[in-house]
Amino acid sequence: MRLRHLQTLIALALTAAFAGGLACDPEEEGDDGDELKSVDCAAVEVPRFEEMTLWNSCVGCHSTQLSGASRANAPADFNYDTHEAALFDPFETAEVVVEGEMPPGAPLSDADKELITIWAKCGAP
Repeated sequence: MRLRHLQTLIALALTAAFAGGLACDPEEEGDDGDELKSVDCAAVEVPRFEEMTLWNSCVGCHSTQLSGASRANAPADFNYDTHEAALFDPFETAEVVVEGEMPPGAPLSDADKELITIWAKCGAP
């Protein structure tokens, strides 16, 4: 009887620890840009969407005008051909660029990575 009680307690503890670990995982909480370096928006020139030429590296796959195979498996919600579309998740967009996950092939320059970080952290104008 005592062994059964101990096994139950261990199972409950492991379940609680696992569930608590998931709750603390930033990937599960939603994106708030904490993975990006901090930016003093008052001290930098914040670029506007239409001023940023780096979007040209994105729209070959991430465009509201594309569908199916022409998107090269790009998620349907992530598009950069309009400012409105780019506002879907600016922090996630900046994070995958800064981490070098996007665009595939040649990563963007450090200057472009800095630019997209500033854009996302300062309100994505």
